[in-house]
This record gives sequence, structure tokens and C-alpha cells, in this order.
Amino acid sequence: MEKRIFVAVLISIGFLWLWAAVAPKLFPDLMKKPVPEKPAVTATTATTASAPAAPPTSTTTTATTTTTVEPAAAVPAAEPIAASAQTITKVITDDFAAKFSNRGAELISFQLTNYKAKPSSKSDQSKVELVKDREPNRTDFPFAIEATDANFSRVANSALYAVREFDEKGSHVIEYRWSDGVHAVTKTFRFNGEYLFNFAVSVTPPIGYRVAIGPGIRTLGPDEKDNQFIITGNGVMQNDDSLKVIRREKADTLSIFPSVQYVGVEDNYFLTVLRPEKSSGAIIRAIDVPAGGKSEKRRELYAAVNAAPDGVVSGAAYFGPKEAKVVDRYGFEKTLQLGYFGIIARFFLAALLWLNRFTKNYGFAIIVLTIIIKVVLYPLQHKWIVSMKKMQKLQPKMESIKARFKKAKTDPEQKQKMNAEMMKLYQQEGINPAGGCLPFVLQIPILWGFYGLLTHAIELRGAPFMLWITDLSMKDPYYITPALMTITMFIQQAITPSTADPAQKRMFLIMPLVMGWIFKEFPTGVVLYWLMQNLLTIAQQLIMNKFWKDHPSDPNPA
Repeated sequence: MEKRIFVAVLISIGFLWLWAAVAPKLFPDLMKKPVPEKPAVTATTATTASAPAAPPTSTTTTATTTTTVEPAAAVPAAEPIAASAQTITKVITDDFAAKFSNRGAELISFQLTNYKAKPSSKSDQSKVELVKDREPNRTDFPFAIEATDANFSRVANSALYAVREFDEKGSHVIEYRWSDGVHAVTKTFRFNGEYLFNFAVSVTPPIGYRVAIGPGIRTLGPDEKDNQFIITGNGVMQNDDSLKVIRREKADTLSIFPSVQYVGVEDNYFLTVLRPEKSSGAIIRAIDVPAGGKSEKRRELYAAVNAAPDGVVSGAAYFGPKEAKVVDRYGFEKTLQLGYFGIIARFFLAALLWLNRFTKNYGFAIIVLTIIIKVVLYPLQHKWIVSMKKMQKLQPKMESIKARFKKAKTDPEQKQKMNAEMMKLYQQEGINPAGGCLPFVLQIPILWGFYGLLTHAIELRGAPFMLWITDLSMKDPYYITPALMTITMFIQQAITPSTADPAQKRMFLIMPLVMGWIFKEFPTGVVLYWLMQNLLTIAQQLIMNKFWKDHPSDPNPA
């Protein structure tokens, strides 16, 4: 049985290693969780100009439900319209602060009020910025126009649009208009205080064009750039309730989708998508931009929605966190990719959120949840320990059988007879040799569930524990918890009943070192869970070793 356990452990370790490498490629189905409607919030809009222009305005609106933006009637093409100076319009709510520029009528900033960027220094308290940094003189901010006529795109995205703001049906509306005397462009944005806002773009006379967001999503901090578990800039597209993820590094130059429910760009924790209501399909486009050195390049993705034949494209846009209750609310729940065991991870997330209401610390919530899991799995682990003690008592009989079949390693017939004798002995003593593997095997989906949770659940992003652990979603900066985990695994092996021969015991000594090496890069929350499991198992084994030295036979053998 020791060999079977060892093989099962090695296979599990291999899976863990493979999981760390291929987790970003997985597209699991996640269970939906209905949530109540979001309460009304207040949005405040302020406008400032970089040159003399209309004075700043401030309005207050109360959020209701999102409504479809009807594009305003386009101005006659013969009437040139433009602003005389660049104007920045701010939209401020409890959740975000957005900035629109009338140069190209584009979104130039979208900061999330409740999420901090990973600090580059202890004094850095900047908010998460979902509009990625641009190279100088680039005008391809979100809601830029990509037309079949490249010259029109260049002019329309650099022109100064006339701005008008007003309140309508409980929402605050920003309307941009521009015309060069040949074509007229109108862009309208409607905000009601929620993350989801509406947009509409109209070009007359109609031409082939699309409205794009990108490239990529947000600029990572130094710590996140070095984290192998932070995957940023992948494309996402959902149609017929089926999500497709397009990996940034392997994306085609152009991916065309005749119909979509939504299309956009994501990373582990944040999402920017367009959900069209009137369009002619969508695309995801890849470009290579300079990164770091002169010869280094990084592939970035744009997501865009094509205009309908009448020159109009409209829908809703989401720039925000992949928080479970928020993405569930807007129908983006499948973008919260928690791995093959996503349902388990969702359950753990709900449990941790509930426990955190009492512990006020996600680290302690993980410890409490680990204890609960240990209690639930106790009957199986108890059977395993009893089974190991029985195997110890049978060791002389097992060695006697092996002695009678010395040629079993080289003679298949001898090996078959020896195995038959072993199975007969197990049956007589009421032992299931495979039963001892079950407790460990059951730990694998739980461990993966925690892994998916800690690497993708934004609720735990930046969650501190104590002392040097300031973020449970990041690796231990000093590798203290992986070292403790490795030490406790050695202790656990030393006090656990074993029937392994000396050679097998030496092989088992490798396991803690391999696990420690793998876990050193894992999120601290995952390591904390495994460390607590080890400590609880050690405590359980010490109690049994002290008080149950002559433990009676299990009346219900595995």
C-alpha cells in the first residue's frame, strides 16, 4: 500500500505542477449565484477645460436601472462642428472616477475607488487604473474609432469634439459631436451610478468602422509583473452562453465573431468588456508593442464592436472588478474563472466571506475554514490511521509472504501469486489496501479550489494576515510559510504509522522538499491552508499515539 500512496502522491504533485503552468488556459463553467439588486448610488460629474471653454458643471443623479442609449440624430454632414479647446469631463461615483477627453471623445482614465494598485513604495496609495498607459501621441484610448478609411480614423480620433452634458431619466448623459463637413460623428455616454454604463456611436454618412477598447487592460505594478500567477491582457468573448478565452501571447492578428453577447479584455481580477445591443458582430485584434528593451515586444489585444449598416453601434460597457456579486449581477459570471474545481472554489469564497464577518481577517477565516474541513474529513482520516496501524501489525506476516516469493520482482507468475496471497491476508484482517489513499486524494480538489480562489478572487486580493504577510493572494516574500509547511510535513511523516521499507522511507523524505519547492511561489493563503492541515494532522496523530497505542480493530473496516 505504501507504494500506492507514494505513486498517488507523486501523481498529485505532478498535477499541482502542471496546474500552475496551465491554469490560465482553463475555461471552466462556474455556477451562477443570484444576488440582490445593487442599491442606488450617487454620481457626480465635473468638467474642466485645458483652455478657455464652458465653465465646469456639477450634477447629481440617482442610479436606477441601466437604459439603452439612443444615439442623437447626427448633425448634417455639411455643417462643420468642433470645439476650440481640449476639455476633460469627469464622472465620479462611489465605485469609480472616469475621465473622458473631447479629443477623440475617448475614455482616458477609469480608476476604481475601492481597489488600490499594488504599491511601488510604501507611500504609494494610487487606485487601480483600468485604462492602460499609452505611448506618447497615441490616440487609441477606449471608444476610439477604427474605420476602413485609416485617414478618417486618424482625424476622428484626434479631433476636438463639442461637448454637451445633461440629465435624462435619472441618468447623467455626456454627448460629443464633431463634423468635418463630410462626415459627422456623435458619441453618447449614459451613467446611472453603476459600473455598467451605456454608449452609442453614430457616423453619417455610414462607413465601415468599429468602436474599440484596449490595448490590454491596466498597467501592472512591479510585484504583479514578477508574479507568475497574474495573467493579464487575455481576450474574452461569450456567445450562446459559452465563454471563449483568447490568450494574449497566442492570439491571432484578427479574430472575427459574427455575433457576441459581450467581448473584451481581462486579467485575473479585472474586466473591460463591451456588450452590444446594436452592431454587426465583433473582433479581437492583436498588435505587438515595444516592451522594455529595444528588441523586446509585448503582444496586446483590442476588443471592438462593429457598427451596423446604418452607421450606428450601441450597447453597454463594463469597466470593473471581477467581484462575484458584481459579475453575477451583470451576466459576466463566467469570466470569474476559478479552475476545474470552480464550484468548490465558489463555495469556499462564500464561506470565507461569511467567516470574515466575524474574524475581520481573511487569514484567520482561512484557518477557521481549514478546521471545519478537517472536522468534516476526520472520519476518513481516522479510518486511514486505523488502517495504517493494522498494516503495522500485519508487517511480519507480509514479510513472511514476500520471503516465500523472492523471485516476484523478476517472475510475473510469482508476483501474481504473491499479490493473491497479500489480498487474501488483507481480506482476513478486514483491510482495504487502497482505502488509505482516499483522504489524500480528497485533499486535491480542496487544494485546487483554494488555489483557484486565491489567484482569481478579487475579494482576497490585497487581504493582509499578520506580521510580514500583507497580501494572501501573493507569495510569501520571505518564504517563511513554505519553509514551515515543509518542516511540518517532515514531522508528520516521522510520527505517522508506516509499513514502508527503508528504501521507500528514503523516497518519502523527498516529498516535503518537492512540495515546499512548488508551494514557495503559491499564494500565501494556499500555503497557509496546507500548513494548518499539517498542524492539525500532527495534533491528531500525537493524540492517537498517546492514548490509542493499543487501538482496537475498527468495527467498520474501510
